[in-house]
Amino acid sequence: MELNEAVTQAKKVVESIPTKSGKNWDKKTRFIDLVEEVGELANAILLEEGDKFETRRRAELIDSICDVLMDILLLAGDYGIDLDKEYSKVLEDIEKRNKKGEFVD
Repeated sequence: MELNEAVTQAKKVVESIPTKSGKNWDKKTRFIDLVEEVGELANAILLEEGDKFETRRRAELIDSICDVLMDILLLAGDYGIDLDKEYSKVLEDIEKRNKKGEFVD
């Protein structure tokens, strides 16, 4: 699946969910949800790595990663970002920086 296709699919899923208020989330609300999901991902990673006790579990690792991805895709769509084009540029930039030795400890 191409990234832009994933954005389209994410939008379709979210648009099919009925809301109690009838309002769609705005960009700020979507970002706040992303921050919440990243917190749940942090919790899941800490549990996975043994840094927290199981009784502190709030989320599963796979679900948390996918929830973060969903919010990222939706934000990209909200801002009209062509992920297929722009993500390729990011990867190329990282490769160039790596060749220059920018990531060496």
